[in-house]
Amino acid sequence: MKKSMKVALAVAGLLLASNASATKYVAGDLAKSYMTYTTVDQVNTSRTSGYSGVGSLFISTVSTATTGLGGVCTGSLIGGGTVLTAAHCLSTDAGDPITSIAFYLPSFGDRRAAETQIFSASAFAIHPDYAVTGLAGGNDVAAFTITGDTTGYEKYGLFTGDPFQQYTEVGAGTVGGPRGTNVGVTSDYRKRLGSNIYEYYGSDIFSGSSEGVVLYDFDDGTAAHDVFGRNDGYVQRGVLGESAASPGDSGGPEFINGKIVSVTSFGITGGIFDGYCGGSSTDPYNNTGSTVVTTNLANCTNSSVGEIGGNTLVSYNRNFIDGYLNGTVATLAPVPEPATWAMMLTGFGIIGFAMRRRKSLKTIVGYA
Repeated sequence: MKKSMKVALAVAGLLLASNASATKYVAGDLAKSYMTYTTVDQVNTSRTSGYSGVGSLFISTVSTATTGLGGVCTGSLIGGGTVLTAAHCLSTDAGDPITSIAFYLPSFGDRRAAETQIFSASAFAIHPDYAVTGLAGGNDVAAFTITGDTTGYEKYGLFTGDPFQQYTEVGAGTVGGPRGTNVGVTSDYRKRLGSNIYEYYGSDIFSGSSEGVVLYDFDDGTAAHDVFGRNDGYVQRGVLGESAASPGDSGGPEFINGKIVSVTSFGITGGIFDGYCGGSSTDPYNNTGSTVVTTNLANCTNSSVGEIGGNTLVSYNRNFIDGYLNGTVATLAPVPEPATWAMMLTGFGIIGFAMRRRKSLKTIVGYA
């Protein structure tokens, strides 16, 4: 790593490593947040009706019956009835197990449309190493099996070549512009696509990470907000109108040559190189979309320009994915829904609006 990348900081969750890899950052408390766009105007034109095998997940747990909160993520079909997503989407507290996983095609935001099909999961599995390696360790992948006929929906192969090139990402989460996901645009949870370029492995920058993670930066075409260019001396390497991911895009696919190269995992402020965000920082906005300077980096990441995104390579996790497809990976089944909760879901369906949380996206559920 070049000398210009060595930056010391000491804030919760982002501490400079004190061991032999002192040029790297400890990967901790990274935001599980994922697709936004360089300009707000692009949001309205970037919705896609393609990628028919990519859709939204709504994850209910035991506590959903009383709190009304469930998780929203993105997933993609990789086999007849197998959906690939992120491990952190299906990882819950021990006392709050998953009761159901609903897979919406084309998206959660289209759930009232006549063409929407909703599949239920009969089994799922999380990469066994995820609990050890964590969000940035390279094993943030999971899979689940859905019941029902998937004829007519695309199923995607897995990319195993060089990931350091331009890719297309698809997500059905929140949307936003250069100042972040809570500024300027109302989220509709419909499927959109964008593009960017991978430039580093996670292990190049973060201790505790690996070559199972690939990194990109999200910039607005200026040198001041080009994270890797400004801090590692790269000439501007972005793509025109590039995208990043935002909450709800977790687990969504990135494509190279029509095959899935990675799944969406996390984001982190480019302010790690400055020790602050806002003002003249690489990351000009804090988590409210304001330019007010803060040295508490936990209050910075907002899927805005001047940030880094990290995604998990499928090639690094082929043993787990192939094992799931071949039926050799141990699976879990969602625990039975409480009877009254299951009846309400069946009889009335889900109506939601977004409620952003730092570590995962939650959605309040109501009934007609």
